Amino acid sequence: MPLRALQHNISPAEAFGAASMLAEQNNSSALFDSAVFGTPFQTTAMIIGIVYIFFIVRYWEFLRYFIITTLGIRMSNRDKSHINPAEQTNIEVVMIILGVILLALSAVRVCGVWYPNLLNGIEEKDVFWVVGGCVAVALSVMLLFQCGTITLAATICEHKKIGSELLSTKLLYMAVAFVVTIPFGVMFLLCSHTMATIGFWGMILCGTIWVIIFVKETFLFFVSQKISILHWILYLCALEIFPTSLILAPILR
Repeated sequence: MPLRALQHNISPAEAFGAASMLAEQNNSSALFDSAVFGTPFQTTAMIIGIVYIFFIVRYWEFLRYFIITTLGIRMSNRDKSHINPAEQTNIEVVMIILGVILLALSAVRVCGVWYPNLLNGIEEKDVFWVVGGCVAVALSVMLLFQCGTITLAATICEHKKIGSELLSTKLLYMAVAFVVTIPFGVMFLLCSHTMATIGFWGMILCGTIWVIIFVKETFLFFVSQKISILHWILYLCALEIFPTSLILAPILR
């Protein structure tokens, strides 16, 4: 007598319990974390931290001077007397580069942890390079556009000194913002759970404070140069808000 074929009409969870499903999900999550937040991600985050520590130790007095003065507290110029303008420019450029890379890695972590649906169509092993690379390129292009536009406008209007001072103000405040933000950023990238949450909201808080201070300083700069407030509003809309919205719009959609 032929044996009947066995019919399996139950799910693995019903047969082996809910633990089997949980183990499969955890394994999938572990593979995803390993692919997205693997060696390249962690190595880049550690390099940011190491370079940051070096600059903090090497130029602490100089950085302390500018952090305090950007908050509106006046200090003696002797704190920066040992730093020449060329070194100041180098420090600003390095901090801005570290900040751009930090934001790119933060975008990778935010997408990988909180918005994985944004990664549809991207191989897990390519998330770090695709998302991080696109964000880094977008931010770099935005900064070059802003600096180039300010320089070009100042040249056309024959106010090179004003353009140079505005550009210096922008670079200085951006560098100072990253000096304060990078520790929270590294915490967000390398830690998990509570510490990562603290790092994320620390970045948001530092960024918000920087935006408020930067807007105030640019306003005072335009007033001191006796430039119309309408030009200040045009500057903020055309060079600060518009480029930023172009980067955020595809993500928010």
